[in-house]
Amino acid sequence: MIKVNFKKENNIITELKITGHAKYDEYGKDIVCAGISSSLITSVNACLMFDKNSIEYKEEKEFLLKNIKKDNITNTLLENLIMTFKSAEELYPKNIKIKEE
Repeated sequence: MIKVNFKKENNIITELKITGHAKYDEYGKDIVCAGISSSLITSVNACLMFDKNSIEYKEEKEFLLKNIKKDNITNTLLENLIMTFKSAEELYPKNIKIKEE
């Protein structure tokens, strides 16, 4: 299961952590993982296109993103990402879980 945990302060997403694998299908053919990965990459690239210093992220065993600027554009892009993840969670509740900490 993919687990998405995010933190908010004053209605601003400050941190996003993603771990796990959807296990909807075999590795390389998993449409849930592909959708989550595509959404994440698109959102990260959009944040960095507006301001290369807006976020910091690292990917090791887990993906960790920190909202540095906490401005309206960055937060809107991250809110949209969370909404996309929540849509996936509604369709695939056995494969992805979203939680606000």
